[in-house]
Amino acid sequence: MEVIFDKGILTNALTPLMYTVSNKNTMATIEGVHIVCNENDEKCLLETQDMEKGIRTYIPCQVKEPGNVIINAVKLSQMVKVMPEGDIKISVDDNLSTRIETSKSHFDIKALSGEDFPPLPEVIGERGFIIPQQIFKKLVNKISFAISQNDPRPVFNGAFFKITEGKIVIVACDGNRLAYCEKTTEIENRNKDGTPLNLKFIVPGKTLNDLLRIIKDSEENMEIKVSRRYIAFNIGDSSFFSKTIDAEYIDYNRILPTKHTVVLKLKAEDLRGALERSSLIVEDRLAGSIRSYVKLTVEERLMVSTTSASGNVYDEINIEKESNGNIVIGFNCRFILDALRACDDGDVKMSFNNPLMGVLIEPQSSEDGKFLYFVMPIRMNS
Repeated sequence: MEVIFDKGILTNALTPLMYTVSNKNTMATIEGVHIVCNENDEKCLLETQDMEKGIRTYIPCQVKEPGNVIINAVKLSQMVKVMPEGDIKISVDDNLSTRIETSKSHFDIKALSGEDFPPLPEVIGERGFIIPQQIFKKLVNKISFAISQNDPRPVFNGAFFKITEGKIVIVACDGNRLAYCEKTTEIENRNKDGTPLNLKFIVPGKTLNDLLRIIKDSEENMEIKVSRRYIAFNIGDSSFFSKTIDAEYIDYNRILPTKHTVVLKLKAEDLRGALERSSLIVEDRLAGSIRSYVKLTVEERLMVSTTSASGNVYDEINIEKESNGNIVIGFNCRFILDALRACDDGDVKMSFNNPLMGVLIEPQSSEDGKFLYFVMPIRMNS
């Protein structure tokens, strides 16, 4: 194989490809970038995968001699970054000896046969839709904090999507907090049989974290195809593949309370600032002491207080009460702070039932859709 790339184009392509390179050292083939160059083509295929997710992209090049090889992804990325600007030529002989060179410098390494690269799934699913990247990215950012990282219950490690005609709903729950967003927007139906959109699927949180780094904050569209076990996000000349979580999602409508005894309205930035100050004092666990928490006391004002072995902090926040009830309730500071950080500046409504049932937080601005955040409390000492 002999192929010439522009350094800038190759560098930009390798950056997202590194997100799906395996680092478990179980198979050398999936520690590499699979490069396929066909004769007379003006683009070549680059792909990586870790057996759970993968990326396939096509970039322009000059193919001097076709080939199909695997080059260690970390080494290739590091070498390309430190080479001078301009064209980079990659040559691989019949013994898989590989030279990566510019006009004044070169590296010599060994490659692997591309025939050994595990094939990425072909998501040719009959179901799919098109949505602007900007909208998808903003909605996922609003709920991503509530996705668990390593919960034994698989559904908590992903986000649930429900796509219908003109509406997208995304839900995440880690057992301690739940984030819900809903937006009415233009969604192009790409179901091949012409049936109305009615898609439900769960995408792993790790997939979404990588995807957020790839998609743009722009009005450019992305196509999403869904099959029984896989999902593909097609963005320009690149496709990001992932397994879905094959399980029934929780009935989140039963978790969200509908009746409340204490309801108040306040500025999101006021409470966010108080919680950030409390987070400097809160210590999740101290040797020989119980877990500390942030205490919210609702009377004529909202009092935010925290006491730990490190010290204490106290804040008072002006509120507008929509009911006459009072409450004293405790929370893990980070859990409720994450929900407030997902809210834009402006008014939020907080609704309580009792100290054991948590709080429902609703941003009052409806320009970007409907958002709900539910956070479970902590049982306080007193």
